[in-house]
Amino acid sequence: MSEEIDSLIERKEAELSQIRSHMEKLREQFTKETVAFASDWYRKTAKEYITRYPEVTLSLTQEKIASMKANVNELVKNTEKTVHAELSDPALWWHLEPHLHESIDRYHQVAEKFPEVLDLAVRRTLGQLGVVLEKFGFRVTVGGYTGSYYEFWFERPMGSHQTTPCYPHLLSWTDAMQDTIRQYDAQYAEASEIYGEIQQFKEEKKKQEALTRWDSI
Repeated sequence: MSEEIDSLIERKEAELSQIRSHMEKLREQFTKETVAFASDWYRKTAKEYITRYPEVTLSLTQEKIASMKANVNELVKNTEKTVHAELSDPALWWHLEPHLHESIDRYHQVAEKFPEVLDLAVRRTLGQLGVVLEKFGFRVTVGGYTGSYYEFWFERPMGSHQTTPCYPHLLSWTDAMQDTIRQYDAQYAEASEIYGEIQQFKEEKKKQEALTRWDSI
């Protein structure tokens, strides 16, 4: 009986390994798509704020404007590094740290309501532009200042005094990003079910081993 369970576990683990490999490719794909999205978004959004707060823009010297553009260009240049820093966190991706009792809706999308765990990571990436906007006086704060007329581009975990830059407004992922995570969600549903079966088989094997030891004495 124990050999039969071992065979079942081995077969299921092979299935799971194959799915996890596909999920890793989807993670890498989503990361590349987010890099492309964020790089374009930084440039576009910086220009939006230049016109949204013309009084701030016009108060800047040419040297300040040149410095701000250099900061934005540097941000764009480092987009890949910024995105990888956020999206490489194993806690975001079930296949990197499989475990039981996770919500089946963890990666589910409904219209433009994106999976919170990944949406927050994307928003943190975009929030780096807030650091530049705050630096040059564009009524954005990433450091926790809560004065009137400021946009709060930060998140602060409950009970903490530390803040993290985070884009707070409506946000739409690209179609490619959405499609990749839909695929990941489908793989996640299949993988988590198989993982649960493997754990049940392993638990049953331990029970049988315990009973065998008891009966052998």
